[in-house]
This record gives sequence, structure tokens and C-alpha cells, in this order.
Amino acid sequence: MFGLPVPEAFDAAAARQLALGGCIVGDEPPNWECPQRHRWRDADQKAWRERLLAVLVAHGYSEPR
Repeated sequence: MFGLPVPEAFDAAAARQLALGGCIVGDEPPNWECPQRHRWRDADQKAWRERLLAVLVAHGYSEPR
């Protein structure tokens, strides 16, 4: 996850369920990272967003209305 994280993202990162990528985003930033810190980009943005939201919700996040 790139950009300023919500508090739940910090919790997910501490649980090793989310990698925080920082605030500098390149042209095609990676959207997956394994425990060995290998990073890659998957073009299926919809699946990535769904997984990210599921991880954040599991840590107490609720989408703004």
C-alpha cells in the first residue's frame, strides 16, 4: 500500500498482512509483496482492491460514506 496509511493499515502491517510502500509512487508500482519482500505488479486492480479492503476491514476499518 502506498500513500498515507489509515490506522488500520498500520495494524495490518504489524500483523504482516499488508506491506507499506511509502509515499513515493512510481509509474507502475508493485501491488503485491511476499514475506521475502519480493514485489511484483498484478494488472487485476479489482482483485487487488478487494483484497486490500478485506485486510483493512479485518483490522476494524469501515469505508467512509
